[in-house]
Amino acid sequence: MLTNYALERQKNALESLFYSAEVELDGELMTVPVLVTHQGPTKVTFLLRLVDSRTGRITKRIIKDSNGVIVWQDEINIVKPPREIALSIPIELQWKAGE
Repeated sequence: MLTNYALERQKNALESLFYSAEVELDGELMTVPVLVTHQGPTKVTFLLRLVDSRTGRITKRIIKDSNGVIVWQDEINIVKPPREIALSIPIELQWKAGE
């Protein structure tokens, strides 16, 4: 089984891979800031902050590496209110023995 040290190293590698973020708001991609929070050696949460007062329907979250290659994305359906919001992407690293 991986030690906490090894899981921490994997978490740090994942964090460095998540370089920039975009969300699709009413069919238009917009770049948003990415904030990172840590919860122990195996869990990291990426927060995508939408700070402007623009409203609309958010349908996609995209994360890119430093070369602009998409490394993570999903489709969602959230109505953005006329205030700042943060979209959370929690990722927990796990090691499954025997796989």
